[in-house]
Amino acid sequence: MPIPPRVLALLASALAASLALLASGCGGGRTDDAYRIGVITSQTGASSQLGLGELQGAQLAADLVNARGGIHGRQLELVVADDLSTPVQAVLAARRMIDNVDAVVGPSVASTCNAITPLAQSSRTVQYCLSPGIKTAPGGQVFSASVSTTDLIRRTLASWQAKGITRIGLLNSTDASGQEGAASLRTAVAGRPGTQLVAAATFEPGAVSVTSQLQAVTSAAPQALVVWSTGAAAAVALKAISQLGVDLPVATTNGNLTYAFLRRIADYTPATLLIPATRNFWSDGTDRSPPAAGLEATFHRDFQARFGGQPDFGPGVAYDAVLLLADALGRHPGDRTTLNETLERTTGFVGVVGTYRFRPDDHRGLGLDDVAMVRVAGGGFIAEQGR
Repeated sequence: MPIPPRVLALLASALAASLALLASGCGGGRTDDAYRIGVITSQTGASSQLGLGELQGAQLAADLVNARGGIHGRQLELVVADDLSTPVQAVLAARRMIDNVDAVVGPSVASTCNAITPLAQSSRTVQYCLSPGIKTAPGGQVFSASVSTTDLIRRTLASWQAKGITRIGLLNSTDASGQEGAASLRTAVAGRPGTQLVAAATFEPGAVSVTSQLQAVTSAAPQALVVWSTGAAAAVALKAISQLGVDLPVATTNGNLTYAFLRRIADYTPATLLIPATRNFWSDGTDRSPPAAGLEATFHRDFQARFGGQPDFGPGVAYDAVLLLADALGRHPGDRTTLNETLERTTGFVGVVGTYRFRPDDHRGLGLDDVAMVRVAGGGFIAEQGR
């Protein structure tokens, strides 16, 4: 089977980044004055629907920084690694690059992010995890992309409650992302009087059927279902919903805001499939400043020109991560071990996902106001009316 041109372009860019690392003397420490950001994503394996796009977004951001003259005249290089969608490989990749980079972007999902966090903390290297499904510690080295899982679910429940939907059923995978989703749903329900979690069931990420779990949940007569899992695991749950003829609104994690996922579930997409999304999916630009609208237009134009398609969740969060770190490196007076303190002082930074306002006790910089619901339709994502 021929390799699609956009995949060839991505592989070529990744190879170039790897060769740049080798040329820079990876084994013997830094040999020039370039800034380097490590990018660990899931380019293969179960989480590749996120990781491939994340790498593309990171590359576009680095190109933009360098086209503008770099960071005070110093070039920005990406040191790229594929974690194969496994925590073990994520740790190996982080160990190989940690002494040769100024910060790390990634990995793609909660389990791999959590796996390298101890290394980031012990080496005092900023880790900008690309999953919203992790918890960050005040004053620590770990930052998290997008909006917290709790806020994503709060927006989902608010949208449903406004339509009279208050009885919720839950199916979640047993991996880190799924467990975080389940815990966040329970927290959100507890804070929303009138809404009930009427039934919940779990399934292994590698399950080939969740029919029995779905039957147990639907026996409690929910008015809507939350499926908190990404990629192939979420697809198995949605397929069961179709096969059993369950006609209920379904919401899922923003980790499924990818066109690859929509292609995967094309034959059994629920009639109403909703996803909580950040501004780059639903804002028409009128609620953002001219610099923000201009950056988003540049991002979409450059992504289309280079990769031949529209960006989804992965490219946006990685694009912002690299731009945020480049900005922090440009303002940072010390070595990398205190870069987190400079990033914590970043406020009003314009990205494509939102406008970031970090604090020592807030390593996300985005919140509930940055989230609205989108609906899957026609092979894409359409903003729901109201928020």
